[in-house]
Amino acid sequence: MLASDEGIRVIQMVAKYQSISAAAERLNKVPSAISYTVKKIEEAFGVELFTRKGCYIELTSAGEYFISYSKAILDDFDTLRRNVQIVHEGGERELKIAVNNIVPQSAITDFIMDFERAFPSTQLSVQREVYNGCWDVLYGNRVNLVVGAPHSVPTTEGVICVPLGLLTWDFVVGAGHALAGEAHPLPNSQLRRYPAVCIRDTSVNFNPMQAWLLDGQKAIFVPDFHAAIALIKRNAAIGYIPTHQRLDAAGASLVKKLTQEEKCATRLFLAHRPEGLGSAGRWCVDYFSREHVRRHVCGGTPLRPANDELRAVPA
Repeated sequence: MLASDEGIRVIQMVAKYQSISAAAERLNKVPSAISYTVKKIEEAFGVELFTRKGCYIELTSAGEYFISYSKAILDDFDTLRRNVQIVHEGGERELKIAVNNIVPQSAITDFIMDFERAFPSTQLSVQREVYNGCWDVLYGNRVNLVVGAPHSVPTTEGVICVPLGLLTWDFVVGAGHALAGEAHPLPNSQLRRYPAVCIRDTSVNFNPMQAWLLDGQKAIFVPDFHAAIALIKRNAAIGYIPTHQRLDAAGASLVKKLTQEEKCATRLFLAHRPEGLGSAGRWCVDYFSREHVRRHVCGGTPLRPANDELRAVPA
């Protein structure tokens, strides 16, 4: 019989202290039990792991390899033990979440930190999606939940949607742009003359959409709002960005303007399928249903209640 995780820990303790008696003392065992464990593991592998030198013992070359390699094995034992416990308690080994690209990163960072405290053994995967890509990955069973799915569910069949609130947008141009000095609400005929910065919809199976693009207007596609804001600041493009993004990038480089056809606020949802959620997924639904979290997800001030147990850290 090869070594158990307990046997491996015994070998590692003996190697650390170079003493059977010292290892026995720290493991709260009698020395004869430690010696027996070492002997049985050596017999199982057919090699000597230690050489005896008086009261002390040293690792052989085989023993050094055993110690080095067995650390990874112990990690696997620990992972196996945690995952078995998770499954036994109805939890998920892995949870996949898609997040709308307009949701503030700070809200997702807070969520990840809170989730890790609550479910340290569940593998969390978070991915960004754009517009209808949020619905696409949910209906395609590629994620368990979506945070900030926009507007309304394409079809109510097989999906549960929890309203999160409204996320507002601001139309902005660079401080040096030709439109920056205009005092009146800007008509489409005037806006159409300048390129609009856009982020491509990540949907594959649903019709792709644009946050804002006029008929006949040139589009410049970029990967994210960081790139979009950089182009707007340099007067290379114009467009709508979430209000929280404008506030985060506050300064003389961005100028908020009114348009004759203002973009409506985007209604955001937490969406998931009714089946397949374990304890971690249900915790997420409860988490994102809390008032201060919904406010943060929709771009509001990330105020947290003083007695927020989800972020409580043991003393």
